[in-house]
Amino acid sequence: MPSAAATALFLLAAAPGEALPSLADVPDLARAAVVRRLDGIEAQLQISTLRPSSRMPGYIACGTVAEYTAGGGRRSERFFVIVPGTFAVLDRDGKDLIDLYWRQNRC
Repeated sequence: MPSAAATALFLLAAAPGEALPSLADVPDLARAAVVRRLDGIEAQLQISTLRPSSRMPGYIACGTVAEYTAGGGRRSERFFVIVPGTFAVLDRDGKDLIDLYWRQNRC
């Protein structure tokens, strides 16, 4: 069960009353949400799941994002985004949290 704080984040991020984007726009909107979480650093995004949400109006996008470190290494983590919305949940937010959202949304 998600914490009250996690639930509140998604309720605030989903922007009730906002018009739903088309499915074709969702990958770009999901990318923008993830890049915002990475402080504007461009990264390689691989969307593995993209579909209408069964829990709220809009779509879900799940996948992995890889960013390159200054030392030439590569850091990969999972993400979860609800569109419309402006917030992405990443592995760095807690493995249990991302596991929960992936499991509940069949990512």
